[in-house]
Amino acid sequence: MEATDYDAPEAQMQAETYVATGYQRLVSFEVDGGGFSLFGSAPADPFLTAYGLMQFTDMAAVYPVDEALIPRTARWLLAQQQSDGSWVDQGYSEHWRIDSRVPTTAYITWSLIEAGYGDTPEVGRAIAMLREGAPSSSQGEGWGEGESGDAYSLALVANALAAYDAEDEATRAALDRLYAMRMTGDGTIYWEPATASFMGGSGSSGSLETTALAAMAFMRSGSHADAVSGALTYLVQGKDSWGTWQTTQATILSLKALLTAAEEGGQAEGSARVLVSLNDETPEEIVIDEGNADVVHLLTLDDGFSPIGEDEVRIEVGSGAAGNLMYQVATRYYVPWERVEPAAESESPVEIDVVFDRTSLAVNDQVTVDVEARLKEGVVRMALIDLGVPPGFDVIREDLGQLVERGVISRYEVTGRQVIVYVEDLSSDVPLRFSLRLRARFPLRAQTPPSSAYDYYNPETAAVHQPLMMTVSE
Repeated sequence: MEATDYDAPEAQMQAETYVATGYQRLVSFEVDGGGFSLFGSAPADPFLTAYGLMQFTDMAAVYPVDEALIPRTARWLLAQQQSDGSWVDQGYSEHWRIDSRVPTTAYITWSLIEAGYGDTPEVGRAIAMLREGAPSSSQGEGWGEGESGDAYSLALVANALAAYDAEDEATRAALDRLYAMRMTGDGTIYWEPATASFMGGSGSSGSLETTALAAMAFMRSGSHADAVSGALTYLVQGKDSWGTWQTTQATILSLKALLTAAEEGGQAEGSARVLVSLNDETPEEIVIDEGNADVVHLLTLDDGFSPIGEDEVRIEVGSGAAGNLMYQVATRYYVPWERVEPAAESESPVEIDVVFDRTSLAVNDQVTVDVEARLKEGVVRMALIDLGVPPGFDVIREDLGQLVERGVISRYEVTGRQVIVYVEDLSSDVPLRFSLRLRARFPLRAQTPPSSAYDYYNPETAAVHQPLMMTVSE
């Protein structure tokens, strides 16, 4: 908004409030002695520390970050470098079965360069180490057997090298190799990772992360413009109905790629008049000009839907439009639970059971909720259990605090309608079982929200437990 002089004080104030709240929360994950970890407890993790450094560097452009925080974090990272110029992840990424030496070094190097430490001897040694693995051609072997066929790892290498010197021969080799690994379909270009990303993204979320990284590397170096165009189209099409890209990390990288494209593309020329209508209702007008061409325009069409049959959204673009205009139409609808068909047992890799010891009680009575989550195969690095809390009930937090102390769960959050439980390393060998209590505050008859269990980094792998009707008497 600041870069485009877009005047929307209320939106900017809301954004600044979110940034301030996020900043205060992020600094709580710093480990005593330096670095960051998943939940702020020792030991600090090099990759997550580099991720934090990247976050704070980006944030400093729009928010007053503590002047000592970025140098302190960078110094901790520089001190962790190995004698050969690499960084070795201390456990976070090995879980994803990645040969983590090269991609970890690439990401940490990239983060340090973005933070202003590109001229340090440590970064110079890291770049030399990454360049040593450069392939002799776009089809040649390079960066070790484990990384040579992984587009995600190569995209991290390409970003680090391009940030350091976009014109270097090794940078061009990495970019050409990455370009050769592209996939095409329906007017898009995208990349599929061979393994899960550092954040655990695989499948469609992993492809979104990898494609965004590839697009940023190409834009940073000014190469392979056709791949950039196709990748951006893939990212735009990948946005879900909530305005995000499936996971937090896929959303962050997609937004960074789109923002980079807006910065590289410069200002639009001319203007365009766009009319949007639903089922021939009175159209809503959007005027796109040089001042707002890189701003997302959102229209909510909540009147005029057909009760049966198909609905038609019409988009008309007047003359004078310059460049490409992209759009997305998303719908959201409600289906009563009694009409929802249960998912086939084989479709989800996780299962969840939520049992209330009773459904009828009086005001101030307590109900015990027994929860069991199971994984059919393997290990989920970070599982989330989202428990629906019926309206008018208080969560007895003492139970959740004891679960954290005993190491049954890693962290929890309580909102007005749910309890969010974070679980590290949910394994098919050991089901997760725990109990908590709720206290009824008011007389009512209400339905609980649904409960679910899912892989935080691949939310499409979710199991849902349907709502339950609760009755509270005087």
